[in-house]
Amino acid sequence: MATHVIKVCGSDPPCHRCKITEKIVKEAALELGLDAQVSHLSAYSAEADSYGIMLTPTIVIDGKLTLSGKVPSKGEMKRILRSLSLA
Repeated sequence: MATHVIKVCGSDPPCHRCKITEKIVKEAALELGLDAQVSHLSAYSAEADSYGIMLTPTIVIDGKLTLSGKVPSKGEMKRILRSLSLA
């Protein structure tokens, strides 16, 4: 089981921006050697409602809303992961 859970919240099925975001998150985590499970979460789900998501794509890391409403660059995603002391 992965140490960290990262969810990319977006439309269902995922739109182009959400797919790109998920790819960037996976690549950044892999390049940092982070033990993480990255998955898609429908913005229409009850779980997404519990995070108060207003914009997509949204990134939730270990249950905390971390970034919302934009596609991060890989460098930005790495900085976010490092700032949360995950990597």
